[in-house]
Amino acid sequence: MSFLNISAQTTLPSKWDGWPFNSGFGGDWQTTLATYAFSALILGGICIFLRLLYGPKGIWRDKEMEREAEEKKSRELSQLEAKYHSGKITKLEYTMKKRAIEQ
Repeated sequence: MSFLNISAQTTLPSKWDGWPFNSGFGGDWQTTLATYAFSALILGGICIFLRLLYGPKGIWRDKEMEREAEEKKSRELSQLEAKYHSGKITKLEYTMKKRAIEQ
């Protein structure tokens, strides 16, 4: 008797038809792919949101971290300029490393 009830319910329209997650165990590869894409989109949005809040020049980022980053950058640039002026590295290496430090 319960099998007849289940088979009758499968033909009824579901509110989950447009949702990327299926409402049961089965499903085709498109539904599975949509599930993974939707989950990746949500996680990516969370990462971007946290990056904006706490990343470089973020709203809630600790100002001490910004100061330390600037000090480290200026120290690395001065060491790089000293190596270049002493002739230990070429101009091409100097420009490439300087560009990497400044980013």
